[in-house]
Amino acid sequence: MKRIIGFSVIAVAIFMFSCNTNTDEGIDIPGMSDEQTLKSAEITVAEVQAEAAVAECNYEVEFFANAERILTRWWQMGKFFGWHNKLRYFENQCPDVTIDHSDSTAYPLTITLYYGDSTVLNNGKVLSGEIVLVISAPRNSQDYSRLVSFNDFMVDSMLINGTTEVIVDKVDSTFRKFESELTFVYPDGTTVTRSAERVWQWLAGLDTPEIQSDDVVIITGEVTGTIVWPDGTEETYSKIITTPLKRLAMCRYMVEGVVEVRIDGNLVSVLDYGYNESGEECDHYALLSTNAGDEVIDLSEKHYNGMAKQYQYRNQHQYTGENGNQNGSQNQNNNHNGNG
Repeated sequence: MKRIIGFSVIAVAIFMFSCNTNTDEGIDIPGMSDEQTLKSAEITVAEVQAEAAVAECNYEVEFFANAERILTRWWQMGKFFGWHNKLRYFENQCPDVTIDHSDSTAYPLTITLYYGDSTVLNNGKVLSGEIVLVISAPRNSQDYSRLVSFNDFMVDSMLINGTTEVIVDKVDSTFRKFESELTFVYPDGTTVTRSAERVWQWLAGLDTPEIQSDDVVIITGEVTGTIVWPDGTEETYSKIITTPLKRLAMCRYMVEGVVEVRIDGNLVSVLDYGYNESGEECDHYALLSTNAGDEVIDLSEKHYNGMAKQYQYRNQHQYTGENGNQNGSQNQNNNHNGNG
C-alpha cells in the first residue's frame, strides 16, 4: 500500500491540477481604470522579484540544513566549508559558515551563513548579508523543525528581513513547508510586508545533498501582502499559485507555473511562467494578463514598462483642447497616438 503523506492535500493539488489553467481559456478580469490596471501589473512584477528572491533564500536554507551532519563533522575537525565545482556559487565564491553547539549531540543547533558584501551565484544573482538557521532537534526526531532569520540579507539589490519556519514532512521527506513573515525593500524604496505559506517538493536532487545543480523543485501555496509605494500609497493583495511553479536550481526565475493576483478579492492579473520565448531552459519571459490584455514581459526588468503603463501614459497625454495645454486642440490628432 502506498504511504499517506502528511502534505497529501498539497500533493493532490500538485499532481492533479488542470492543464487548462492558462490564458487561452479566457480570464474573467473585471474592468478597471488605466491606473488600477497599471497598479495590478506593477504588483505582479514586484511579486515576481519577491518570489525569485525567496526561492534563493529557501534554497540556501535547504542546502545547508541538509548538509548539517557533514558540516558538523568538518567543524569538529577544524575544516571549513569552501567552494567546489558542484556548488551553485561562482568560482571561489561561497558564504562563511559557522556552527554553534556545545557538543556533537546538543540541540538546538545554530548555523550562521554570512555572505559578506557580495557572494555571486552561477545564475548571476548576488547574495549578501546574513542567514541564521536554528535547528530544533535531530533530523529523525518528531520535534524537528527549523527557524530561519534573515538579517539585512540581500538578493541583488533587494533587502530582506524577517523569519521563516520550515517543517519537513515526517513521512515523505521530499516535502517542505515554509511559513514566512518577511519584509522586502526594493531599490526604488517600495516596501512589501509579506506573509506566505509554501510547500516545496523535490522531484530530483534531494538524494545528492552535496550537489546543488541537479535540483528540481515544484512549489505550491499562497501569499498575502501589503505593498507601500515610494509616494506612500499602499495596496493589500493576495496571490495564489494555481498551477505549481517549477524551479530549476541553476535558473534565475521559475520556468513553469501560473499565479493569480487579487486586490480586495478581485482577480486583477494572471502570470504564466510557462511562456517560453527564447526556447532556452532558463527562460526569463512570462505571459502577463491584465485588463489591458495579454503581453509578454521580461522577468529580468527591474521596472514594469508594459502595455498598461503605455495605455495610462497615452491617455494622460492626449490633447483635448480643454486641459489648458498651450498647443490647443489643433495638435490633438497629431499627438493622440504618441507616448509623450
